[in-house]
Amino acid sequence: MKILVANRGEIACRVFRTAARLGHPTVAVFTEADRGALHTRSADVAVAIESYLDQEEILRAAQRVAADAIHPGYGFLSENPDFAQAVLDAGLTWIGPTPDSIRAMALKVEAKNLAESAGVPMLTSGADVFPVLVKASAGGGGKGMRRVDRPEDLDEAVAAAKREAASAFGDDTVFVERYLERARHVEVQVFGDTHGNVVHLFERECSIQRRHQKVVEESPSPGVTAELRDRMTAAAVSLAAEIGYVGAGTVEFMVAGDEFFFLEMNTRLQVEHPVTEAITGRDLVEWQIQVAQGEPLPATQAEIIATGHAIEVRLYAEDPANGYLPNTGTLRVFDVAAEDDVRVDTGFVAGDVVTANYDPMLAKVIVHAPSRDQAATRLAAYLRKAGIEGVVTNKDSLAAVLSEPDFLAGQTTTDYLDTHASVLAPIQDHVRHALGVLAVRDQDGPVAPAGWRNVAAVPEWLQLTVAGSPVTLRWMRERAGLRVQTVEGDPLLGEATDVGLVRLTPTSVEVDGVLMPVTVVGEDHGVVTVEGLTLAFEVLPRFDENAHAAEGGGPTTPVPGTVTDVRVGEGDEVSAGQILVVLEAMKMEHTITADADGVVTAVHVRAGQAVDAHQVVVSIEEV
Repeated sequence: MKILVANRGEIACRVFRTAARLGHPTVAVFTEADRGALHTRSADVAVAIESYLDQEEILRAAQRVAADAIHPGYGFLSENPDFAQAVLDAGLTWIGPTPDSIRAMALKVEAKNLAESAGVPMLTSGADVFPVLVKASAGGGGKGMRRVDRPEDLDEAVAAAKREAASAFGDDTVFVERYLERARHVEVQVFGDTHGNVVHLFERECSIQRRHQKVVEESPSPGVTAELRDRMTAAAVSLAAEIGYVGAGTVEFMVAGDEFFFLEMNTRLQVEHPVTEAITGRDLVEWQIQVAQGEPLPATQAEIIATGHAIEVRLYAEDPANGYLPNTGTLRVFDVAAEDDVRVDTGFVAGDVVTANYDPMLAKVIVHAPSRDQAATRLAAYLRKAGIEGVVTNKDSLAAVLSEPDFLAGQTTTDYLDTHASVLAPIQDHVRHALGVLAVRDQDGPVAPAGWRNVAAVPEWLQLTVAGSPVTLRWMRERAGLRVQTVEGDPLLGEATDVGLVRLTPTSVEVDGVLMPVTVVGEDHGVVTVEGLTLAFEVLPRFDENAHAAEGGGPTTPVPGTVTDVRVGEGDEVSAGQILVVLEAMKMEHTITADADGVVTAVHVRAGQAVDAHQVVVSIEEV
């Protein structure tokens, strides 16, 4: 059976591995942005398409290469019942739930009605109890989702969620439900076949999230007792059996104490399925293929046994210290390889470019160990030594989470990252060394205006942002290098804190006699990597007024992307914090706001326009 995977990145590579092991030829589809991607190179044959959301084009690709089956992966069209039906109507095998099951459960509004009628505990719906969550009906992964704390913010949140949902899933339907604070997010993996069998493969906890998207997943959940597990898994299996569910699915719950409430059912393979595979020893993609071919489930409920503890982290190209801002660039180094006790699922290799076109996940790293503490310790150690250069990532923050006392004690709720800000901060010694690198580098770089150099022993200075925070550096030349300081207030007269005596070579930096490797990518903005930690930086003009006026300065784009909405026009009065422009990048929305009250003197972008990072979008004259 020749299998086409209607997806990209790590999930396409993941499906290809199992398909190849089972002897099935594989087909990739790719857009122009993914022409050289790992998934494109990993299949037996690859077909160019315009979009991963174009159903007709994907079906034509399958016909061109005589594919027999389509696996949708996750995201994109994986929970689109019309696409599933179109695959079947074309005479192909659909490796997923039936269109009726998807229609019943993947559309979250209908799913809640079915679950409630089946007696599953429900969260209160509606927009009259705050905080609430606006959610996309046709997908997940944190896209098309907004928390709303005040009634006056609801309309804007709904509009933004609808735009994001349409971009990610091709369906802008959203709904509103109560947001349960300080709860756990726990899901149950279920599997059904065409012979009427439905089983569960235990639960996964996915409470540690940012932007409502999971970043750490584990099984079993440290907050679920045996009695609660029995009730939750029974409810999940009952719901799946009620609709005659076929294939892999996940029933998601919010858990507070010994109570649980239905959230949704995902009618697809989840990103975090490897932790279930680790504790059960079962290949869920193999199960999907077998069930799609009409075979019964490979195991009964009694034969499915969980052993040990598994933890997965999602490695993202993003800056945790700067609001998880996605980062783009070339992976100059990507030393993230599987080891005997470490599984790595990725769609990238060194030299690949991380673009703004798709989700910024670089890899999933999974460890299975006899105990939770052992799994966390091993995974944290792996992340700390993993070498990644060229983009900012969350690897050090993930390692910090895995070593944090509350995490190790199992005290994980959905607000964990909001209440544990320390795990997001870069290692301060690494930041100090990076600042030293940027100060020394400025001596010969193009940052300063032409002719700007002071005589020896007179302080020089530089203003920049590092990891999203403004920093002023001051330094003086000494015989052995530069004495670098950070400064509060006036660059020349402000109170200073010592960074150290810094010397720089093309490949290393020495700070107070300690030598360490270093790489810098970019000139006036880019990334600097010291001791394995990569930080984003942007050099600010030394002469703010003149540079600002000369360049027509104003709010800028944080990342490359596409403008989806321009909210202001020339002559409009704006107030600080007002949304000026909405940008879509990596399938997420980013709002660009006014820094201060003022009047718009020029608008430099239009809806639909592609923009680079750091591009001025609106000029504002402050009042």
